[in-house]
Amino acid sequence: MGKNQHDKKSFWGWLGGVGALIAGGIPSILKLGKFGGTLISMVVSAGAYSLVLQFPWSFSIGLVLMIFIHEMGHVWAARRKGLPVSAPAFIPFLGALITMKKQPRDAVTEAYIAFGGPLLGTVGATLTYLLAWWTGYEVLVPVAMIGFFINLFNLLPIHPLDGGRIVTAISRWLWVVGLLLGLWLVWQLHSLLLLLIWLLFAFQLWDSHLSRRRHQSRPIKTTVEVDPALVESWEGSPPAGEPQELSFIQYCSLTNQETICDVYDPSGSMLYRFEGFGGAFQKIRLLQTKLKETADGPRVQMKLEVHYLRGEEEQLLRSDKEYYAVSPWTRLGYGLAYVGLTGFLLFMVMMVGRFSFVGPQVVS
Repeated sequence: MGKNQHDKKSFWGWLGGVGALIAGGIPSILKLGKFGGTLISMVVSAGAYSLVLQFPWSFSIGLVLMIFIHEMGHVWAARRKGLPVSAPAFIPFLGALITMKKQPRDAVTEAYIAFGGPLLGTVGATLTYLLAWWTGYEVLVPVAMIGFFINLFNLLPIHPLDGGRIVTAISRWLWVVGLLLGLWLVWQLHSLLLLLIWLLFAFQLWDSHLSRRRHQSRPIKTTVEVDPALVESWEGSPPAGEPQELSFIQYCSLTNQETICDVYDPSGSMLYRFEGFGGAFQKIRLLQTKLKETADGPRVQMKLEVHYLRGEEEQLLRSDKEYYAVSPWTRLGYGLAYVGLTGFLLFMVMMVGRFSFVGPQVVS
């Protein structure tokens, strides 16, 4: 059998096996709970890479699996720290993400969770490369290569990439290195995605550490719906033109340490409750009222202007010194791990890029 025929047979056999695995899992999607959505988004992403970018299906599936292994590293690390996280959600052409329902309590926890992704992702890419060498299945080589590159890219000391979170346990001065290195890479690679990440990072640094308004409340306009019966009890009609300041009471929940704010009308009846905040409410004004018909009956829409001071956990980048209080030995440990993993990934990217693959042998 010729080499091309052997490759085609291997490809269709591997793809058929993956297809059978997916087909067998589809009837059980509803039983998978939150991971059912992950599976669907993985299939959609693989399809997008193949149909839009014209990647081979085998490579597209491998790419999605490399991203999945990386994200599961974050899930594993977060659960070891007792932090609840969502299942990975895949976004075509952008990768995947998880959301944490509770923020890390310190920089060491943040770094630990961030390190889990590239660590497990590197293990997955390395095993894929060894499997390619052992089986001679050539498509696994570019899959391993993209796995190494994805994890190396994520180690850039740029927030919100993993590297930008890891260096919080080493030294925040590495963010300056990330700014300069990221700008140089944008210039060299002409990457729109990297440019957007760099701009977001620069804005985060300015907003959290340099802006004069970082310790000031900011007006936020929001619209809430209330029961018309509450408005009817209002002495007089709500103002149609001039804004009216509303009274409120804010307090902290003992269970989750979140700020709750109850807003009252001039007659003393509670209109609305804000929940799930971590900062302080300083002023609330009613700007406009409007009656709206809904499926549940008429509702009154109130447009409010809320002057709100964000809490430390709600900052784009934490600025409190207590959060970054890390012992010297911990800084050294994370520093060595960060440099070691980065060096290994650089070595693998250069090594895999220099070699071509022929059958079960790797030759230069």
